[in-house]
Amino acid sequence: GEPPALEITFNNEVFYIMGRYAYTATGTALTEDRDFGAGIYATDAIVHNNELIVCFGGATNKIQKRDTSGTWTTATDAVYADHFTHVENRLWRATNTNEVSNCGPTDNPFTLTVWGSGITVGDDDIGITDLNAYGQQLAVSKGEGLFFGDAEAKFPNSFPQLEDAPDALNGRGTVVNGADLYYPHVGGMFLYNRGNVDEVGLHTTFRH
Repeated sequence: GEPPALEITFNNEVFYIMGRYAYTATGTALTEDRDFGAGIYATDAIVHNNELIVCFGGATNKIQKRDTSGTWTTATDAVYADHFTHVENRLWRATNTNEVSNCGPTDNPFTLTVWGSGITVGDDDIGITDLNAYGQQLAVSKGEGLFFGDAEAKFPNSFPQLEDAPDALNGRGTVVNGADLYYPHVGGMFLYNRGNVDEVGLHTTFRH
């Protein structure tokens, strides 16, 4: 699918990360701040250690970051990511299609050795479509369901009904709002709230 358009505030500026470009916004005007390069499309961005970190998915284009002075740099170490999120003060990334790993609050994410070992989540043939923090848990959206990490780094599937019909679009754009987690899937949208799961959307709200 198309790469996401991301809005993120960093260093008291609003950034729009869209495709191969990062823009800053002043009023209604957009100014190009970074051209990541032909064929290089951002898949996620996050602020960590007072730097803007951008990833590009796969294992071809290393993560990049921007500091508060406006300088962009690219990782030298082989650090890649598909998605980012913070859980409490740790930075989590999705990599290798189906794995998650994290680094500490003051670690430099450009340094490969600060990242913990990768943890495979769910079916190792199905990709991760989003990462979110749900309270103190990591919520991993995948094509075959939604997985919450526990203290033993186990990730049970909260939506096992999707396992028989996984789809690469399931879970893309998952949103957390307090105790509510909205998980889009090809048939509609699930609302997860503290273990309770409901199907939501126009097709369920309006019935004859």
